[in-house]
Amino acid sequence: MFRHPNSTPSRPSGQDSGSLKPPKAPDRPLVPYMRFSRKMWAKVRSEHPDSQLWDIGKVIGQMWRDAPESEKAIYQQEYEIEKTEYEKALKAYHNSTAYQQYLSAKNRAKMADKSNTVGGVIASGRGRLDMGGVVIQPVEDEEVGDLSSRRVAAVRFDRNHRLIAELFNGNVVTDTRTIVAQSRIDMLKKQAHSLALHQSKLEDELKKLNDVFQEKKRQMETSSEEFAARLKKVCEEKPQVNEAKYASMVEDWSNKMLRAYEDYKIKQEAIRAKQLVEREQLAEETPILYSLTVGDTSPSPKRKEVDDASPMDTRENKDKIEDPEPASVTEEAGKPAVPDASSNNVDEETQPPSGAETENQEAVPATEEVSTTA
Repeated sequence: MFRHPNSTPSRPSGQDSGSLKPPKAPDRPLVPYMRFSRKMWAKVRSEHPDSQLWDIGKVIGQMWRDAPESEKAIYQQEYEIEKTEYEKALKAYHNSTAYQQYLSAKNRAKMADKSNTVGGVIASGRGRLDMGGVVIQPVEDEEVGDLSSRRVAAVRFDRNHRLIAELFNGNVVTDTRTIVAQSRIDMLKKQAHSLALHQSKLEDELKKLNDVFQEKKRQMETSSEEFAARLKKVCEEKPQVNEAKYASMVEDWSNKMLRAYEDYKIKQEAIRAKQLVEREQLAEETPILYSLTVGDTSPSPKRKEVDDASPMDTRENKDKIEDPEPASVTEEAGKPAVPDASSNNVDEETQPPSGAETENQEAVPATEEVSTTA
């Protein structure tokens, strides 16, 4: 039903749009600074009891600016977690039945308020619009009271074409959920910078380790090459032993052993001669001590010679008395018997060797066996 704008407005069928109240929406999460401020407010207020609220806010702001990035990151992380939960809760809130009923009632109240205007008259002429489809807002450019039907049609035509052009425009409206805040961008930039520094440090450390490894590898290769060269040289310079060379080596060592044995015999003879001289000196100087220590069984060398000569003199005297002989024979018999050097040598050789001599004699064949095995 058409009603003139200046006529008495009709009684609203529903409640006013201003009195409509939406259902309680989920609480928005606090930003990192507000979280820090809520945590530090009581502490700063106790430290500055006489300060005004704005002074306390300035102190907390300065504390926030001086706080390290690690502490800020904790509040930022809490904010991001609660923000994700808030977005999920807000989406569920928008899709809830109570919120949809609120939107429907609000749209009906707006349509009732605008039914008295020219736009409302034009919209009511087209009938009730489907609230689930595209809503075309009335054009309020013309506020003229009296409009002819042709003028109204022209306005509607222009409005429809303008709305169609806006609907089919190629410009994509950015989704608000994909918009990143500037604080988030700054934090991401700082994180990227710290990660880049850490990566550069790791690359430098890896480069140093690689250089050390290459140096050790080069040293090992050099030492291995030197060892191979020395081993090859030693293998090339090792003596080649054949039968003739072995026979000559055996002959040389045999001659050396014989000479060593002769030297050993000479030394032993010198030692025995020295011992005899010492015994003679001991017998001459202290005969009693010599007899007590050595005994009569082993007389001194001079006494032994005298004892050996005295039986011969008595025997010759006895023979002279019984059967006298010529003076020449008597003179030869009267001479003392001089022991032959060859007989002494034979006696010395026939004497059993002492302990040192036997050990040395046993050592000589052992050295000969070692030389033959070599």
